[in-house]
Amino acid sequence: MRSFPWLTALLMMTVPCRAVDRTFQISVENSLKGSVPSNWFLRASWRGETLVVFVSPAPVVSSINSYDADRQMTIAADLCKAIPQPIWDKIGPGQDIGVEPIAGGNGGRGSWWLSCRAYLSNGKAEASVRSN
Repeated sequence: MRSFPWLTALLMMTVPCRAVDRTFQISVENSLKGSVPSNWFLRASWRGETLVVFVSPAPVVSSINSYDADRQMTIAADLCKAIPQPIWDKIGPGQDIGVEPIAGGNGGRGSWWLSCRAYLSNGKAEASVRSN
């Protein structure tokens, strides 16, 4: 059978990619916007069974808070408390919402997030180290 690589390439360009439905993540982001200054960045993304809300202050504030672990933990805890009940109603019992402060572009492997479920149930702000 004869191969037509150009046909495969043409089909790949004309077939639309399937869009990822971010409706729930966007509703979480929008519900938390009023809890941070307007120039801060919020982005929710699933990491396994945890919906992680990445929060980043404005660049000027970011440079001030980059190494202030207590301030970052306070911000994360405040965001956990701000999550409305309708959002929690959509999270399954084996799922969680976490808040991960990103300052100065830092994040990813070795960074941490606060488990909102654990924090709200026991009142202790303990970070979970992110391994992926």
